[in-house]
Amino acid sequence: MRLNSTISFGYTGDYSNLAGSDHSLSPSGIADLSGSYYNPNFLSFDVQPFYGQSRLNSDFQSITSAGGVNGSAGIFTGSHFPGSISYSKIYNSSGNFAIPGLPNYTTHGDSDNIAVNWGVNLDGLPNLHFSFSDGSNSYSIYGANANGNEHQDAFSAMSSYRIAGFSLSGGYQYTGSNSSTPQFLSGEAAQQENSHDNSLSFGVGHALPLSGEFSAGVSRSALSASSEGSTYTTTIDTANSSANIAPITNLSLGTSLYYTDNLEGSLLSSLLAVGLPPQDISQKYSTNSLGLNNYASYDIPKLDLHLHAFADRQQQSFLGQSLVSDSYYGGVTYFHDLLGGQFTGTVGLTQTSINTTNQAMRGLSGSVAYTHRIQRWTFSGAFSYAQDTQTALAAYTGSNQGYSGSVGRKFGRKSYWSAFASGGKSSLNELSGSTTTNQSYSTSLSFPVFSISGSYTKSSGNALLTGAGLVATPVPLPVVNPAALVLYSGKSYSAGVASTPIRGLTISGIFSKALSDTQSNALGSRNSDENFNILMVYRLRKLDFQAGWLKLDQGFSASGTPPTMVGSYYFGIKRWFNIF
Repeated sequence: MRLNSTISFGYTGDYSNLAGSDHSLSPSGIADLSGSYYNPNFLSFDVQPFYGQSRLNSDFQSITSAGGVNGSAGIFTGSHFPGSISYSKIYNSSGNFAIPGLPNYTTHGDSDNIAVNWGVNLDGLPNLHFSFSDGSNSYSIYGANANGNEHQDAFSAMSSYRIAGFSLSGGYQYTGSNSSTPQFLSGEAAQQENSHDNSLSFGVGHALPLSGEFSAGVSRSALSASSEGSTYTTTIDTANSSANIAPITNLSLGTSLYYTDNLEGSLLSSLLAVGLPPQDISQKYSTNSLGLNNYASYDIPKLDLHLHAFADRQQQSFLGQSLVSDSYYGGVTYFHDLLGGQFTGTVGLTQTSINTTNQAMRGLSGSVAYTHRIQRWTFSGAFSYAQDTQTALAAYTGSNQGYSGSVGRKFGRKSYWSAFASGGKSSLNELSGSTTTNQSYSTSLSFPVFSISGSYTKSSGNALLTGAGLVATPVPLPVVNPAALVLYSGKSYSAGVASTPIRGLTISGIFSKALSDTQSNALGSRNSDENFNILMVYRLRKLDFQAGWLKLDQGFSASGTPPTMVGSYYFGIKRWFNIF
């Protein structure tokens, strides 16, 4: 066994606009006990208890004073029956409430998680693998009169076997969740939601002549979800197969087939994963989808060219409408050293026809990327564009474009400046309000004893409100009831400095601010988050002298409560011990 620890002791002061201030002389620390019995492949373990760990006195980066334990063990890892167990229980730790493209808003709460894995790997018999996990999390959001909790559990039993050149696999999987999602951004009371998914699957694979491979699989999934007295249940049967060969050098050919008897359920299963209430997504139509994809690619190394082509057919029944679409794509990729740098470019043309419109749509897609270095300068840039590309629903096409670029320069031996920019936009051509955009800019300048950095981001779009915050809409909007959507837009900026004026002394500070607007079907909200953090550490042998100050201001106008301000400061000493 090996045991080491870090013990801290210092003076802490806390203050808030919602509670009185308090002051204390408090200990904190973390220990790490690891070891094995008989042999590491027989039994090994690692246990890490911690107490009073906050951003001011540890590496946990928690605004609150968190405590708990993390542990893991490996059992019989060198045998035919390998297993592992992990467990964690954490109190009063910081968490995240997300808005896409912006810094996370801050939560605090407790979590509890356990996971068990076991395998059976006997010669000449199918391999078996079992796994189980159970976790819960409860939290409150600073600046919002809202609490949330979530409980998730999962179990799987999977098997694989090789016989007569065939690879066989199959198994059973279960996932379940029970959550109370804060709905303060949608103007509703907290929703209690439950969902369960039971899945059976089987797959087979085999090598083919001409360096090829064949695979096929079938699965059945039974989904159920309930929320506030409403229930959604469905079953999803899917089948897929694929084959590919390489008849000559540099040439690849392939085909794949996919079928589901429940297209709606296949799309909605991702929404259940983020916790959308079932009454918002349940449609009453018989849906199915059959897709056939054929592709070919050919490399011409002497010309630095890669040629590729696709031919797709989709037959779908969705929302009471049956349609067939045929799509053809041809493209070329060129990569070559150009003017002392590396250039990569791709261009492709698409033609799509849908039987319900009797019209053919032509699409264009392309991308370019270039990197070049001139003496101490480094430049890179990329741009991508796609117009009239088909989505998961054959009746809809999408467009997107994006860019990125960076520049950097080295000064002397240890100084460097860099800047980076990126952005993107995507939308469904047939639907207004489906556009999402994002922009990000940052720069940094570092010297041997000093560095400074700054950033700016901006985003807008539509999302779903879940227990983890807003999640960008994961499927085409026609699947989602517009009343379930939250429109968002916002921007954020930050600045940071750090210095090591003398050996062993580090001083750092960072300021960040995020402002956003959200609009649901019934309620609008202006949201703000401001963080200020300063930390100073002086290291002398095994001792660290620490001092720091942090402040958080966070508020949501839709919550009906004033913004929350919390702050704390700390002065203390920390020592590392190698006990045995």
